[in-house]
Amino acid sequence: MSLGKAFEEFIEELKVKNSDSINYRFGRITQKLNEIFYEIKEDKESNGLIVGSLGRGTAINGISDLDMNFIMPKSKKSEYDKYENGQSQLLTDVKNAIRKTYPDTDIKVDRYVVTLTFKDDYIEVCPVFEK
Repeated sequence: MSLGKAFEEFIEELKVKNSDSINYRFGRITQKLNEIFYEIKEDKESNGLIVGSLGRGTAINGISDLDMNFIMPKSKKSEYDKYENGQSQLLTDVKNAIRKTYPDTDIKVDRYVVTLTFKDDYIEVCPVFEK
């Protein structure tokens, strides 16, 4: 086998094999959060950002997690700022919204993110506000 062919096979082995599953779950979560927080139905992309190694394009096969941000409506910032525990309430509201799509999945608030644990991978959702 030539060096070029060996390198092509090596690169092929590095490609993320479960990207369809990851993109599907990203779309479902983004769609539900858009529906709850923006009252937009059927939008699987707006306000959702894939970050981390997948977002940078540096993920390799065997990746077990998706890091994503969800841009919250600006109008909600003042609402959550009114709470003494606004960050905690925000994360709880995001968790409860996602639970409507994934009712049988282990979903927890973990410090600054909402974590969904599936059999084969997990997702961390970080709600953010634009400055």
